[in-house]
Amino acid sequence: MKKLLILFIAFVSVANISLGQKNKVQTAWNYYKYDDLQRAAEAIEAAAVHEQTSNSAKTWYYRGLIYLKSYKHEKYASLDPDPLGKAAESLQKAIKLEPDFEYKDEVNQNLQVAANQLFALGVERFTAKEYAKALQSFESVLTISPGDEMATLNAAYSADRSGQKAKAKQYYNDLISKDYKEARIYVFQSGLLKSEGDTAAALSVIEKGRKLFPADNNLVIEELNIYLFRGDDQKALESLNYAIQGDPNNPSLHFALGTVYDKTGKKTEAATSYKKAIELKSDYFDAYYNLGAMYFNEAAELANKANDLKSNTEYSKAKEKFDAKFKEAEPFLEKALELSPGDQNTMASLKQLYVRLNEMEKYKALESKMGK
Repeated sequence: MKKLLILFIAFVSVANISLGQKNKVQTAWNYYKYDDLQRAAEAIEAAAVHEQTSNSAKTWYYRGLIYLKSYKHEKYASLDPDPLGKAAESLQKAIKLEPDFEYKDEVNQNLQVAANQLFALGVERFTAKEYAKALQSFESVLTISPGDEMATLNAAYSADRSGQKAKAKQYYNDLISKDYKEARIYVFQSGLLKSEGDTAAALSVIEKGRKLFPADNNLVIEELNIYLFRGDDQKALESLNYAIQGDPNNPSLHFALGTVYDKTGKKTEAATSYKKAIELKSDYFDAYYNLGAMYFNEAAELANKANDLKSNTEYSKAKEKFDAKFKEAEPFLEKALELSPGDQNTMASLKQLYVRLNEMEKYKALESKMGK
């Protein structure tokens, strides 16, 4: 009898332990109902790690509800650093443990609430330039709704801004594979690929984007940048002229066109493009400098060729031409210096020009300005 009594007591003790753990789940629920979320969380965390209750869908359902309720709660907002993420994880685990869980509908409804709040939190974080945290929020949304295109788009932007290039490319690619109707993603994906030196893949992305958005000038400009990066001047000229048709008052496009013409030896066309850029942007330093430098280089080339002439008459005629070209460069270089007074390249060019034109007063003034 004594042995039987001992066994009975042991059995009752085990039963009490099991019951105690189940009571933890019920206790958590009771604290939850009465809005004592601190104690509810303590009880449910104990149940979540105990072997008797850790595989119960109800444990994780209640855990999800507790942390979801704590988000932005007047009293318990600091209960956990990531309440929405923990809520989503818990609710998903409840369904995973018991696909036919009696509260399945309620779980799914609360998962959608969590997804909406996570998305809104992601937007808040992105606006605050907390891009890594924003990515965390949007990725949590994607664990709930893997096909959510808006969450994917924002995850791509957040990954891109936070320097997580591999993830950014992955999310952009997910959208591009679905022909997502947002031209910027093709530009951004192309930029990432180009930064890695994969201009062939970058160009492929842009070509797909241009088929979907033929009138989008940003895609044309990105295509242009790829051709410039590759040194494909002919293709760059084609893209530039097309881009200018779509945005004729963009001084940067006319300047870029001027640089390509300049590079390919089409000086008349280059001058026209630089002057158009200046017409559209009167303080465009680069356009003034490039135009002045182009004329200066043409003059220097003429002067070098004139040195080989043996006849004084021929040299005098040649000098008239290269002096005229130096004179043509002068106002543009002087304007460039006015716009950027400390630019050493401009000052060095002007010093040589003033010597060539025998304008020694200007030369001395410039030397004084340079501190020499």
